Amino acid sequence: MTYNTPVSVLLTALFAGTAVGYALLGVWRRGDASAGVGDVLHVVMSAAMLSMPWSWGPKVAPPMVQVIVFGLATAYFLVLLVGGDRFASHTQHGVGGERQVLLGYHALMMAAMAVMGLMMRDMHGSAGSDHSMPGMSMGGPSMPKMSMHLGTGWTALSWVLVAMFSVATCALLVRWLRTARRRARGEVFEAGLLVLMSAGMALAFVPAW
Repeated sequence: MTYNTPVSVLLTALFAGTAVGYALLGVWRRGDASAGVGDVLHVVMSAAMLSMPWSWGPKVAPPMVQVIVFGLATAYFLVLLVGGDRFASHTQHGVGGERQVLLGYHALMMAAMAVMGLMMRDMHGSAGSDHSMPGMSMGGPSMPKMSMHLGTGWTALSWVLVAMFSVATCALLVRWLRTARRRARGEVFEAGLLVLMSAGMALAFVPAW
């Protein structure tokens, strides 16, 4: 993945917004442990993603730390998915099939973050850094850039993830529009954050900009 400066700034602003949004949700729902853990995980995910296009990103989210943290986050959402109401009501995700789909999607997003960590682990940095993400040129005008290249397998997987998150963004946008007409403001706000996060993930996995 290669990011030019405008895309780097866009991703940073987008995920800074989702980090603040999920932090606010966590404060608002502090009495709901299940929702609170999910909000914290999304704040951590946003922090990792907003730092990713820049040369200092791997210092904020070291590759193997990212793999471990988001691997555990994937497991957390899978437990909620399989456990149903035995662990928490997590009504913020809707009911019935909608809830199951959204929990599965959260698990998928966290798994994609772990994959991103694996990409970073396999790379060799250049231009003043020892860490980098595969195929990514990172850094703004005042940042040292790092040049990397995706292997064939990683490139194919990146495009699969781009397609997956693009389709998900469209579906989540439709859900947000429906949610705006029939649900509480907090649920509308969270649905909007999920749209932004999904769109950011689709942009972030494009192999070159």
